[in-house]
Amino acid sequence: MRKNFWGMLTAFLSITILITSCSYEDNPVEPVIPDSPNNLVDVVDDFWDVPGNAGNPAVVAALKSINNVTDLKPFMNYSLGQAYYFNYIQQVDHNNPSAGTFKQQVVLTFVNENAPTILHTEGYALAGDVYKNHNRMDSISAPHFLWALSDNYGKDEFSLNSVQVEYRYHGFSLPEGENNSFTYLNAEQQSKDLHAIVTDLKQALLKGKWLSTGVSKNGMTSAQYAYYDELNGWNDIDVYVPFVAPFPTRQWDPRIGTYMITQSSKEVQSDLEKAYKKLVNDQTIADSTVAAFKKVYEADRGIELSPDSAYLTMLENIFNNLFGVQSYGDFDTWKKFIPTEKSTTEEYVKFFMLTKDDNCIYRQTNAVRGPQAWREDPFEKQIAVDQGNRGLDYTWFLDGKLLTESDKQYLKDIMEQEKNSTTIELEVNLLKNLTTTTKKLIFVYGEDDPWTGAAIPDPTNPNVKKYIVPHGSHTDELSQYAWYPGGEEIAKKILADVKAILNQ
Repeated sequence: MRKNFWGMLTAFLSITILITSCSYEDNPVEPVIPDSPNNLVDVVDDFWDVPGNAGNPAVVAALKSINNVTDLKPFMNYSLGQAYYFNYIQQVDHNNPSAGTFKQQVVLTFVNENAPTILHTEGYALAGDVYKNHNRMDSISAPHFLWALSDNYGKDEFSLNSVQVEYRYHGFSLPEGENNSFTYLNAEQQSKDLHAIVTDLKQALLKGKWLSTGVSKNGMTSAQYAYYDELNGWNDIDVYVPFVAPFPTRQWDPRIGTYMITQSSKEVQSDLEKAYKKLVNDQTIADSTVAAFKKVYEADRGIELSPDSAYLTMLENIFNNLFGVQSYGDFDTWKKFIPTEKSTTEEYVKFFMLTKDDNCIYRQTNAVRGPQAWREDPFEKQIAVDQGNRGLDYTWFLDGKLLTESDKQYLKDIMEQEKNSTTIELEVNLLKNLTTTTKKLIFVYGEDDPWTGAAIPDPTNPNVKKYIVPHGSHTDELSQYAWYPGGEEIAKKILADVKAILNQ
């Protein structure tokens, strides 16, 4: 679909007037345009191995005028087209400048200075996760809305600018280096990172309206930015649109697990409950599932399970797998695997052990990127600070005849610990602020997504809107809402709401 666009863009770049600077980032190189993230070379670890180009001279000059911008490199991205990579020199601690600075990765696309700008509030690394290479910027996707809000949608061109910002402590945006204590990892510091970048870009280049958006933790980041935007009186953003953003009010929020077994995939909940109760009532199915589980964890992963712990470990992991399938799975595909009373033992085991390789259960796959040395996961570190996480509700298992009283008490204790886990004050305050905020916020959730158990309450403030997409998962794009009855109408309403604010 994009072939003609790339051809025209490459031709345009070949005749662009080149900047006469001799700095590395301005040396023109014929751009290599990957067709898709799957065509990227897996062994390439370094973004600097991706060819650069001259870019737009006006954009390059504007970015160079910002004192905090460094390591500027125009390049081609498979989804964004012409893009501009740079590091932004941030304060390690915005409340204490003496703590020093670090470099934060940013990717910009530009249409014109008066066009609206989409700020993608990343919650992780811009490219990859803690186990992957984080620096293949030619593989990152276009932000939510960039296509949908372009007036010339379908003509292979964008009509909005975009800015994507890596979350501190993720990827290569490391305040304390590779080995750090995560001292300054919190939503307030990241919101101040975003404020600094937005302020400078507004002054130098991007004069139009701004929309902040993200999906999942990226959406949490957007809503948290809105909270701090109002708290500090910045007035940075015109409209915030978090997608599938949960707001756990405890470190392990039990509302999410309860939603999973009562509301998520509601039309098959009864069948799911019957299937999972087989694990604690049918010895043959339980033994066969434990055997399959042990094979994966011992033979394939090298994790040895003792006979005393294998059964409970299997229960916890298999139930967590259900959470993953409901969050990220294709409902119409995976529901066909749900066993019935007529199903064989093998069919039960296959359902409990479903993976992304089983008939494309999962809707989306990440780009292939080269490996990077493992380090501690900042996501896990932030859970107790101001992020929270999901709890699981093991009610389905508590009357199982195969469980000992000790087993049952163990599961009850887990749920009690979740119920009494640390309160996440930021999320409590953020939800309270939604009742009075003057910021324009539009929240979108998926009906089948267990994370919706920690969705915002139904709004009473006219500045806040909430949509729930029928059968929506945790990874849907706007274009996918048409898959569901009524979903296309919701997408149209969301776009109309956003356009009304951006056109004011």
